[in-house]
Amino acid sequence: MNIDFPFRKQGLNITGVFQYMMENGYNPSFEYTHIQFECDGNTAVVECEDGFVTVRIFFSIEADEYDLFIEASNLMMTQTYSVKSVVLEDRENIVFSCEFFCDNIRDFKSFFPRAVECIVDGLNVHKSEMRKLLTARKNDIKAIPDTTDDFVTGITRKLLS
Repeated sequence: MNIDFPFRKQGLNITGVFQYMMENGYNPSFEYTHIQFECDGNTAVVECEDGFVTVRIFFSIEADEYDLFIEASNLMMTQTYSVKSVVLEDRENIVFSCEFFCDNIRDFKSFFPRAVECIVDGLNVHKSEMRKLLTARKNDIKAIPDTTDDFVTGITRKLLS
C-alpha cells in the first residue's frame, strides 16, 4: 500500500539541494549525479535518490597505514555511531559517510548541517587516533588498551583477557 503524504509531494531533488547549499555558503559544484563541495579540507559529495541522502568525504592514506586506519576507524565509529568509514579496494582511498532518509527539502535543511557536523567530528576523532597510533608505531610501542573501556554510553566494562 503506497500512501502519498502531502509533505512528500514537494519531493527532494538534486536541484533543490544545490540551491540550498549555494544559499548557505557551501560553495558546491553540480555534477551530473551528485554535488561536490569542500569540507574540512577534503572533497565531499552529496547524493540523493528516492528519499535517501548520502554525504561523503573522500581522502587518502598511505598503504602501509591500512591496519592503523582500521583501528582508528573502529574507535571513531563507536564514538560517533552515525558515521561509517570504508576503505576502497586500492586500500589507499577512504570514504566517511553519513546517510539519512529525507523526502523533502524542509527535512534536508534540518538534517544536512548535522550530517556534515557528524562527519567532521568523526574525521577529527579519526585524525586524533591516527596520530596516537602513528606515534606509537614510530616509537615502536604497541598501543595497549586500558583494562576498562568507557564507551559513549558511560558504561564501564572490564575487557576480557
